[in-house]
Amino acid sequence: MKQKKMVESTISIKDSEMKSYFNQNKDSLATEAQVKASHILVADEKTAKEVKAKLDKGEDFAKLAKEYSTDTASKSDGGNLGYFKKGDMVEAFANKAFSMKVNEVSDPVKTEYGYHIIKVTGKKEAQKATYENSKAKIKQTLLDQKYQTEYPTWLQKLKKKYDITNKLDS
Repeated sequence: MKQKKMVESTISIKDSEMKSYFNQNKDSLATEAQVKASHILVADEKTAKEVKAKLDKGEDFAKLAKEYSTDTASKSDGGNLGYFKKGDMVEAFANKAFSMKVNEVSDPVKTEYGYHIIKVTGKKEAQKATYENSKAKIKQTLLDQKYQTEYPTWLQKLKKKYDITNKLDS
């Protein structure tokens, strides 16, 4: 960390470099639409319908996820999957989640993992990249790139300055 800080202090990044990087990488800096959802995953359709009936009667989604879900990664957090892009999930799951409104609970959705009951808890619209919103990310990317090329030169200068001798080679 100290070495990186020392080398980075010798690196300068011009605004023109950042703008050029932005123009060349605009598409990758944009953000796709995202959905925040929770789910209850069960093995069979009978259990899925049973859980859905309990939800329809007003039972708590998170509580039922902890009780019924077979997804060990999310069940302890009430089935919370956080935000995800469409391509992050299997197609049937993603298609359903992205077609729902916030706070809507789905009927069971079958995938190769079992039956999901999905609750959408948030949505983020896709956003085109702007230079202003991307500046910090661009600067860090360029800094990381320049660090990789500057570090060997910086290290050689230090070795010459302090006349370091490696006595372990013999």
